[in-house]
Amino acid sequence: MRAYERGLHVVPKKEYGTVAVDVAGLDRLAGSELRGWYRQLEQTGGCARPVYLVGHTMTRDRATGAVVHYFTSHSQPFGRLMIACRNRRDAVCPACALLHKGDTYQIVVSGLAGGKGVDPEVSRHPRVFATLTAPSFGLVHGAGRAVCRAGKGQPTCPHGRALYCLATHQPGDDQVGTPLCPDCYDYAGAVLFNAYAGQLWNRFCIQVRRDVATAAGIARTKLGTVLRVSFVKVVEYQRRGAVHLHAVIRFDGPDGPGDQPPDWATAELLAQAARGAGPAVSLRIPDPDGGIRVLRFGAQLDVREIVAGDSAGLSARAVGSYVAKYVTKGDIPGLVHAWRFEMASQIRAAPYLTDHGKRLVLTAWNLGGRPEYEALRLRNWAQQLGFRGHIATKSRVYSTTYGALRAARADFRRQAAGLLLPHPDTTETQSNWHYVESGLTPAQAEIAASMAAQTAIRRGPKPDWIDDQPRDEP
Repeated sequence: MRAYERGLHVVPKKEYGTVAVDVAGLDRLAGSELRGWYRQLEQTGGCARPVYLVGHTMTRDRATGAVVHYFTSHSQPFGRLMIACRNRRDAVCPACALLHKGDTYQIVVSGLAGGKGVDPEVSRHPRVFATLTAPSFGLVHGAGRAVCRAGKGQPTCPHGRALYCLATHQPGDDQVGTPLCPDCYDYAGAVLFNAYAGQLWNRFCIQVRRDVATAAGIARTKLGTVLRVSFVKVVEYQRRGAVHLHAVIRFDGPDGPGDQPPDWATAELLAQAARGAGPAVSLRIPDPDGGIRVLRFGAQLDVREIVAGDSAGLSARAVGSYVAKYVTKGDIPGLVHAWRFEMASQIRAAPYLTDHGKRLVLTAWNLGGRPEYEALRLRNWAQQLGFRGHIATKSRVYSTTYGALRAARADFRRQAAGLLLPHPDTTETQSNWHYVESGLTPAQAEIAASMAAQTAIRRGPKPDWIDDQPRDEP
């Protein structure tokens, strides 16, 4: 029997000895070890899948070589350090998803209103909010209409299935987003669009810059000397399994957020360039049936100007909340999965995937075995329906970064604990850490869930994942 199955965890690291921790019986312990473990979990915000490390960090004075600070896992409860998993998904870790959502909000809003190291002058720059959709891959059931999909003359597809639906689907209906005829639906096109969405976005950004240069009468190669186009974007999965892109696009001077763009660079010009670039960009790729397939964005393209302050219109706060919501949005039940599959039989047997979800994932898996799509690594990203990029990305100088926000938070905690802040010019830091394990026992998970719920309530309205139903007493 393995150590973990006996309720023990053994750390096989010679430099730190062998540490056996009774994690299964942790809820029965008392004293300083349990209090220390609880403080560690509290510092993670109630992380549902904390990571445990062993090792040390040593900070020396560059001039004298003297040790000015030394931290080791031996000083931590049960001889190991607990850190948060930092997973952005609500379904995996609500506590870390809440923190990630807050960081994303700060990244978006600081690029619209200033702060977090970004010049407040950026609030005067022209900016728009654009939504780029996926094209149609076949008729699907919709929600929010009196009739799901009307049909003239009761048409049928070549497979004999009706191409109309007279039902009224609610937003939470499992049938919403599923094709009226799965055999007619272009599953390969849906997966390939997800896989190449990042390349289409890159071409969209290039086309926006080209259109702006043409409208201003400036050579495309000279545009960067007078104007910079900055952005932050987030990817959202639709119920049908295709990704949509939501982006904040902004005009800057050549030096970035603190540099005012030229007078001719207006929000109207930016919106016009974005509306023109959407339908103009395309990507030619190999088709699974042979030949060439042309990928494009969908016909639905929404571009709106972001107004300054809280005046009437789309404000910076509204956009920040909107984008942050999609970063932590839970995986669509039955479609997108958080963990990778190792073989096709796992996909076919997965009880948590709908028939539509299985066909999408299997299509990605099968395409991943073809040489023309080898560079896409579709089998590694089959659980994401072929999409392999980051959910949130931004241009280099749009605003602050996740790393800068985490570093500022770590420095704040060091100062609050009365610890020395290392200075790169006068000190040097050496670290040696090793992964032990991650996760919590059921008893520990109850403590973490309660802690995460209290943290979420303190930060704002109660999230949907908090269970406040009365429990039966034993």
